[in-house]
Amino acid sequence: MLKVSSIFYSIQGEGFHAGRAFIFIRLFGCNLTCDFCDDELHKTTMNELTFDEVYKKIQNFPSKNIIITGGEPSIYMLNDFIEFLQEKNYFVSVESNGYNFSNIKNANWITYSPKDWENIQNEGFDEYKFIVDKSSDIEKLINLKSDKEIFIQPQNFMHKPNMNNVNYCVELVKKYPDKFRLSLQMHKFIGVD
Repeated sequence: MLKVSSIFYSIQGEGFHAGRAFIFIRLFGCNLTCDFCDDELHKTTMNELTFDEVYKKIQNFPSKNIIITGGEPSIYMLNDFIEFLQEKNYFVSVESNGYNFSNIKNANWITYSPKDWENIQNEGFDEYKFIVDKSSDIEKLINLKSDKEIFIQPQNFMHKPNMNNVNYCVELVKKYPDKFRLSLQMHKFIGVD
């Protein structure tokens, strides 16, 4: 059984796959309590669903791209579920804070969004996504050695952009063009979930 907060169809607004249609499967629960978290459902809404029940909910969406998000998906052993979806020809992405990459290792794509910048991992995922505001210690990111894409994403308000942080991140990308890429949470700019 999966602890599911919501399933919906929208545009991916973040990272490498921004702008593409994805089915979002938001799981309940997280190992962290970030004050800037922009989703409350993973704390308040939960339905236990079988793999087949999830498939029944997603099979009529035209996209074959899935993002498993949360909360924090890697608090659960999801490799069997990921394989179940892949057997039905889905491309499966997972967004994770890096709690336990082994629980999601079968995904086609893993976005790693570390919240503890003192202990940044460097294996087990495909891209970095750092949430940045004007008070962030950006030196840690500047000094990060990696061959993976490093997206910096402005810390936004719950349902709309924080233009001060957006402008700050734009300037960082311009200052370090070979280091960072901008991830904007496009969905907040165009007003979709």
